[in-house]
Amino acid sequence: MPDRERPQIAWLGADNRHLLGNVADGVFDEPIRQNRLSRYLSNTNNWMAAAVNDGLVIGQCMCVVHHHPDKPTELYLDEIGTADNWRRQGVAGLLLKAVFARADEAGIDEIWLGTEPDNLPARRLYEKTGAKGDPALIYYLEW
Repeated sequence: MPDRERPQIAWLGADNRHLLGNVADGVFDEPIRQNRLSRYLSNTNNWMAAAVNDGLVIGQCMCVVHHHPDKPTELYLDEIGTADNWRRQGVAGLLLKAVFARADEAGIDEIWLGTEPDNLPARRLYEKTGAKGDPALIYYLEW
């Protein structure tokens, strides 16, 4: 990453949630709400990694561990976000490597995710790992 230190990756929990008090633009879709953050971090099946550079969160990756009664545990990569002025500088790749390492430690063999067909930067990122996209339909249920 040119002219910048390599970001540090931190797995967030109750003890270091304060890191999310200094987040660069573009990392999250909306402002963080403390009650939602508390609820998210209190569930051990929710994983959140942050890429931190000089005290500023410049990237995040949120995952959900799915335990099944009939098949092995899998990890759903729910969201990955990089600060506007840090995109295409390897931050998302560092976050993915951290996710892969933690999944290995947890004995998880499958990680899956979804992205929009026209999100070419995301597709390139995932394909760099050797992943191949499958056509799929997504339904947003209404009730």
